[in-house]
Amino acid sequence: MSDNFSNGITSIVPVLRPKGNGWIERPIDPRFSMGYPCRAFFHELSGLAVMSAVEVISDENKGPEYHISISKQKGKPSRCDSNEAKWVLKQFGLEGAEEDNHVHSGIVRNFWRTVSEPLIGLECKCKDEETAIREDKGDFVWRPISNERR
Repeated sequence: MSDNFSNGITSIVPVLRPKGNGWIERPIDPRFSMGYPCRAFFHELSGLAVMSAVEVISDENKGPEYHISISKQKGKPSRCDSNEAKWVLKQFGLEGAEEDNHVHSGIVRNFWRTVSEPLIGLECKCKDEETAIREDKGDFVWRPISNERR
């Protein structure tokens, strides 16, 4: 099954899919994909919901990046903890991804890793430029978007 951009062009980089059991792919509203190839998955036992995409961030020089967004959808939608996020990253084969969040009190945790293996580990410039705000006793870190990135 191929992955497409919103204009119908097939992506040469497939969206990551979970390797473990219990995941169900769900239909995704195209507005949430921001034009990039994107798929949504739900793990009923854990209640974790994941959007998996391949995106290109214009102000970075990393080329296409895998992007995994994770939230907890059991009961009231909420943020997953670090252990749950690590489990999801392993399920999607995205260990070592960089967490980078820009939403105040958001329920989604966002993880990024470049497709280009030589560039893995290159951190987003925003981490040096933007103040880190810690929530959940330091388990969740987010950064307001700087004026330079608006």
